[in-house]
Formats: sequence, structure tokens, C-alpha cells
Amino acid sequence: MSKLVVVIQCDIVTKRCSGYACMNTFVNRKDTFADYPPDTRFLMMTCGCCCGAGLSAKLENLAKKLKKYGDAKENVTIHFASCIVSDSYHRPPCPFRNYMAQIIERKGYPLVHGTYISRMTEEKRKQGTYHAL
Repeated sequence: MSKLVVVIQCDIVTKRCSGYACMNTFVNRKDTFADYPPDTRFLMMTCGCCCGAGLSAKLENLAKKLKKYGDAKENVTIHFASCIVSDSYHRPPCPFRNYMAQIIERKGYPLVHGTYISRMTEEKRKQGTYHAL
């Protein structure tokens, strides 16, 4: 099981979203974070802006830091924040999510889609306003 969870948040969305709900969901081990052990650490970063190509350099930097501090790349799991993969009040799903997923897979990290989904978002999905992926 992972010792580090890295959440990739939409760069545009970070202009209006602090990421608190994603972090809080992790701390309380809910939803996609439910099975992580208590000693798992948490790191948030942005995609690097559209088209997500900046993510490659960020993951290279992460790999260097992991090596420098004696952490294993195999102990890292990456999550796309819900703002990247879900239809919500922030925005529709990112049109570059598949491209970024390819980058993450090429770098050798497992990828989980989603973090926090608000009750309001769930209600709008039931009403047909937003669509689940």
C-alpha cells in the first residue's frame, strides 16, 4: 500500500479552490482514500496548466526528491482530483485528462480517478445537471 498519495489538481481550478475538501477527505480516509493506512502522507500539486504537459517535469522532480530522501517510487499513488475527472461546479472534466494519464503511466505511477465529491454535486448528478464519469 502507498506511503505517499499525490493529488493532481487542475491548475485553473486552483485559482478558486484551495484543495481543502480533497485534503480533508484524505485525512478522514473517505471515498477513494478509505483504504490508505494512517502513516500515508499527502501531497498536492497542479497539473501544470493546459495541456498538462508540465506534469511530466513535476513528476521527474518528484522522482528525484523521492530518491534523494530515500523514498521508493513504488510507494506512491497518484490521484486525479475530482476537478480533473468529474463534471462539477468548478468545470467540466478536463479535456486533457487522458493525455495526463498517459504521462503518469509512462512515469510508472498507479493512477486513481477522483478524490472528493460534494453532496451538491451528487444531487446535480441525480438531477441530470452533471454527468458521472
